[in-house]
Amino acid sequence: MLEFANKIAKLCLDKYKTLKKTGKPTANEWTVLSGIILENNKQLTVVALCTGTKCLSGRELITTKIDEIGNKLSDSHAEILARRAFQRYLYSQIELIMNSKESDVFFKKKEGKIECKENVSFHFFSSQTPCGDCSIIPKRHSNSGDDNGREIKKMKLNESEKIEETIEFENDIHRTGAKCINNDERQDLHLSGENYHVVGPLRTKPGRGDRTMSLSCSDKMAKWNVVGIQGSLLSLLIPEIKLKTIIIGGNCPFSLEAMERGLFKRFDNSTGPRIFQSSFSFDEIKGETRQNPCPSSIIWCSVSERNLEIAVNGKKQGVTKKKSGIYLLVSRRGLFKIFMKIYDKHSKDIELPQHPKKITYQHCKNWSHSYRNLWHEAKITTFDKWPTKPLSLQNFIL
Repeated sequence: MLEFANKIAKLCLDKYKTLKKTGKPTANEWTVLSGIILENNKQLTVVALCTGTKCLSGRELITTKIDEIGNKLSDSHAEILARRAFQRYLYSQIELIMNSKESDVFFKKKEGKIECKENVSFHFFSSQTPCGDCSIIPKRHSNSGDDNGREIKKMKLNESEKIEETIEFENDIHRTGAKCINNDERQDLHLSGENYHVVGPLRTKPGRGDRTMSLSCSDKMAKWNVVGIQGSLLSLLIPEIKLKTIIIGGNCPFSLEAMERGLFKRFDNSTGPRIFQSSFSFDEIKGETRQNPCPSSIIWCSVSERNLEIAVNGKKQGVTKKKSGIYLLVSRRGLFKIFMKIYDKHSKDIELPQHPKKITYQHCKNWSHSYRNLWHEAKITTFDKWPTKPLSLQNFIL
C-alpha cells in the first residue's frame, strides 16, 4: 500500500506547487497541507486542498458582531478547511446533477433521490499527524542519540568473543498542544517522559491567548468516521460519505496505533479508514529553519468559478471593518448560501419541507433528522463529553 499512499501524497504535493504564492509560507514559516482525493474507477483527482495552522479563541467568537455571525472560520487548521472545501465541491457536483449535467460523483434516480456512483471513494491526505490524541506518539531516546522507536543492540568485539550490549532507553512521547476538555476527569499530568499526556479525552485546539472552542483535528476526524464528512446540510441532499483512506506525509512523527486509537479505537469503534504513511513529505513542514506558523491559509477546491481563497484570522484576506460583509465561500454563511440556492431552485425535486422567507442556519440544520439522530445517538454512546458551542453562533439568516 506504500505505492498507493505515495501516489495520493504526490498528487497533493504536485497540486500545491501549481498554486500561486499568495498565502504560502515565507522562508522561516511552516504550515500544514491537507487534501481530499476523489477515486473514480481507479482514476485519482485532487478535489480539495488547503493549508492552515490557526484557530480563533473562544473570546474572539463570543464577541463576534451580530451582522458578522457565520462569516468567520473558528477553525483554520488545514484538515478542517479541506473538509469545508470538499463540501463546496460536493455542492458543485449536486448542481451539475440538478441541471441534468454529468457529475463525477453523483447520479439522480427517477424519483429524484441523489446517490453516489459505484466505484467512487474518497481519500484524505495530511502532511502531518492530526493534532490531539493521534499526535501522542511513543518515542524512545537512547544514549546514542537514536530516536527511531526500536530497541537497538550493539555488537562489541572483545578479543575473540562477541559481547552483546543493550542500549538503555528513556521512554517519552511526542506531545500535542491540544488541551483536555474541562468536563473530563482525565487530565494531563504534565510529568516528565511518557507521563506528560493522558490518552483518550477529547481536546481543544491551542489558540492565541484564550482557550479555543474548537476540538482537535483527531476528535473532529473521529466524528467524521461516525456521521460522515458531508455534514448536516448536505445530508438533506446526498447519502453519507466517509473517508476510505487517510494518508499522512513522511518526515513527521507517525504511529499507526496512535492514529487508530485517536480516530476510532478509543471510542470503542472497531472499524475506521485505512491509515498509511507516505514516504513523500511536504517541504514546508515545521523544522529548524521554519519555526513560525504561517498566519494565512490557502483554500482550494475543484469548482469552475472562484476556486481559490486566502484566509487570515478566519476571514477572507483583505477584509477590513469597512468591508465586514465580505465572507469566505467556505464559511458557514457561504456554504449556507450555496445550499439555499439549490434548495430554492430544486426543493420540489428533492422533497424538502417548505421554509419561511427568513430561515436561520440552525433551523435548516435541524431538518436533517437522519444526521441529527445519528449524531445525537453518538453523543450519548460514543462522544458523551463532546462540548456544545453557543447556538447563537449558528443563529443567522442570509
